[in-house]
Amino acid sequence: MVLQERLSRSLSPRALQVVFGVFAVVAAVLVAARQDAHHPLFQTAGAVGYACAAVLSFGSWSALGRAESAARARRILIVFHLLFIPAQFLFLLAHQVPWLGMLLSTVITVGLKPRFPRLGRVSRKVWLTLHVGISVGWLGVSLAMLALSVVGVTTDQADVRHSVYRLMNTFDLALAIPSVFLAIITGVVISLGTPWGLIRHRWVLAKLLIALSLPVLATFEGEWIEVLAARTANPAAEPGGTGILLVGAMGLFLTMLWTATILSVFKPSGRTRWGRRENRGRRSDIAVTVQAVQPVADRIVALEFAAADRTLLPDWEPGAHIDLVLPSGRVRQYSLCGDPAVRSKYRVAVLREPGGGDGSAEAHRLAPGATISIRGPRNHFRLVGASSYLLLAGGIGIAPFLPMIAQLATEGARWHLVYRGRSLAAMAFAEQLARSHPQHVTISPADQQPRPDVEAILRAAPAGTAVYCCGPEAMLDAVEALMPIACPRGVLHVERFLASSAASTLPGTPFEAELRRSGRVLQVPADRSLLSVLQDVEPGTDYSCANGVCGSCETRVLAGVPDHRDYVLRPEERRRRDVIYPCVSRVRGSRIVLDL
Repeated sequence: MVLQERLSRSLSPRALQVVFGVFAVVAAVLVAARQDAHHPLFQTAGAVGYACAAVLSFGSWSALGRAESAARARRILIVFHLLFIPAQFLFLLAHQVPWLGMLLSTVITVGLKPRFPRLGRVSRKVWLTLHVGISVGWLGVSLAMLALSVVGVTTDQADVRHSVYRLMNTFDLALAIPSVFLAIITGVVISLGTPWGLIRHRWVLAKLLIALSLPVLATFEGEWIEVLAARTANPAAEPGGTGILLVGAMGLFLTMLWTATILSVFKPSGRTRWGRRENRGRRSDIAVTVQAVQPVADRIVALEFAAADRTLLPDWEPGAHIDLVLPSGRVRQYSLCGDPAVRSKYRVAVLREPGGGDGSAEAHRLAPGATISIRGPRNHFRLVGASSYLLLAGGIGIAPFLPMIAQLATEGARWHLVYRGRSLAAMAFAEQLARSHPQHVTISPADQQPRPDVEAILRAAPAGTAVYCCGPEAMLDAVEALMPIACPRGVLHVERFLASSAASTLPGTPFEAELRRSGRVLQVPADRSLLSVLQDVEPGTDYSCANGVCGSCETRVLAGVPDHRDYVLRPEERRRRDVIYPCVSRVRGSRIVLDL
């Protein structure tokens, strides 16, 4: 495990950027020096593009090493490589070396761990409209090119045959290639800006593989079209086997495009193994051994766990939490507060509540060597891209902010933490934070200072600030109420582990739930939750908190309109129709169709 972690650190984005810079210099020379390039325009674009990439790569290597410029350099590199990957498909028309460039760009992009904020309702519609429009145009161009290729091999008129291939060459350069580029770009933006992701669901991954395969096929088609256009300039020449190959390739091209369209409409199958890994806690428990128990404040201990089988634990990002399955069977959620780069262990902080009836006393009794189970990690509190960050922590709510702060500090981001607690002795990690980040942290013990003026703090936040809040229920409710007034141009992110006492008391209405995979139709009465009814027919239905805060019961919706009553979705996500948390949410209308 140590070797894997060291290898991961040695292959840092900064080191890989040097590798890419060297590659870009060599690629620029090779592309520029090629004598038989069929597309001089793309040859020039490739040589210039790789030369610019080399300059950016070496410059970013220096910038990534400085705290004040690291965040900006990281954002620039993410955008550059995401655009440069499909751009290199175009360079393939001039040389084969871009294959290696696309691989390196992909590895670097993954290594940079980009965070993509969810698209807003309007932005999502704009990008979706662009993607659909471009894709439809791409389908039309492909259909026209298939028809032209058939005409080319069947016509007896030499002038028609030659005109057909010349027209196909024009279509290929002027319409097909831009359509490929734009369809991939808009598709990636939509996937990363929505819950689907690129590799979380099988239908999205299949579409991605199709999208990446089509440019490869297009490089062969382009070459065949050029050969045929040149050959048929001689009236006596026949398309021959190349013409037949082109018809077959165009037919395959159109079939793959239609397959991608069908996948978009029907969204078949479920999550990939990567997608399941993100929600591993919904499928199985992970046996872990308690490695250390360390007091970090009054009534607070930090627990460290390692996998019982000594394998690496699932990766996670700041803001994630896990479920602890305690020996009694109680399941409690705790934020991960260790280092995401160290996958050999997890660390959580546990506050012992008065009486310990919530399971905290049981967690405090765990001793090194004890074996328990965990579920997850899950993350509904992840960092999003923003111009600045305001972190509001109350008591044990500081836990999820520890890895966030480490990441923000490394990136050179603009951030400030306001940390409120009963006393310094009861505020875990307070001294460590104040010592490490004196200009960014405000410590406010209640026994020494009056309560911070949260409204004034919110009003002082710059426009576009991402406000993160985790702590007691009263604090969360107060910040939620103040945000529209004091910080209307900011975005609030809240992490709850208990349902609010102000939870919706709207009366339930009966509805029916169709389970698409099994074909069952269940009746959900007004006085029962959808989750409880699901458990009647499937006792193993995944859930944990049962009060709408942990997200473990997330279920995909195929039809119907959910009435979201959970605390997982942010306010701007309340219009979503693709997911429901059945432990608390209900249905607007009389019917919902679930992917179960």
